[in-house]
Parts: sequence; structure tokens; C-alpha cells
Amino acid sequence: MADHPNITVAANSYDAMAKGNWDYLRDELLADDVVFHVPGQGSLARDYRGKDEVLGYLKRLAQSTGDTLRMEPRTYLVGDDHVAAMLSVYAEREGRVLEDTGLQVYRVTGGRISERWSYPDDPGAVDAFFAS
Repeated sequence: MADHPNITVAANSYDAMAKGNWDYLRDELLADDVVFHVPGQGSLARDYRGKDEVLGYLKRLAQSTGDTLRMEPRTYLVGDDHVAAMLSVYAEREGRVLEDTGLQVYRVTGGRISERWSYPDDPGAVDAFFAS
């Protein structure tokens, strides 16, 4: 199951984010019409549409945490055009630490991420952590 192409796409996206390899993420992994759905009530909560908005969001997360943000998949669940990653999330910011678990569900179309939904275990803690 680990060789499923949808798992490879999701795993490669986490690797690219961890390395700050934004060009690879944009050019190889994201569909042109990609949408990321970010839940919560905080300033980051909304839908991000298109490669520029999605990359801007991901870069903002990385920069606001001094590149300490880590999303570590623990298990993947895969279907024909979706893959879900159960993950641990860790970040530091302004003397605070975020440790959360959650689920991210990807829709993969033509070998690229066309949509992602995030489901943190504690959305309120995530909102508070990223509040200005």
C-alpha cells in the first residue's frame, strides 16, 4: 500500500514543505486550480485557491514559526482519488509550542494535489497559536 501513487504525492508534499522546496511543490505537486480548506476561526482560516494563494499560506506558516513547523504523517488511508494522512504537528512561535494531531485529506487528480481539507484535533489551539 505504501507504493500507492496518491500516498507518494501526499508524502512528497510533506517532504517538500519540510525542506522549503516551494518550487517542487508548485511545479510538480499542486494542480493549477488547487484549493486548501483551512478550518477554524483564526486569521488563517479560509479557503486558499490556486497555487499562489496555497504557497503563500504554506510559506506564512513556515515563516511565522521560524521554520520549526513539522507535519509528520503517522498513517495513510488511501482510495481511488483521495488519500488521508493522520499526522502529528509540532511548531514553536514566540515562546509558545504547538503539539497537535490531526487529519489531512487530499484529493489527487492526475498525480497532483487538487484539494486538501485539514482537521486538527484542537482547532482552537491552532487558532490561538497562530494569532498575531
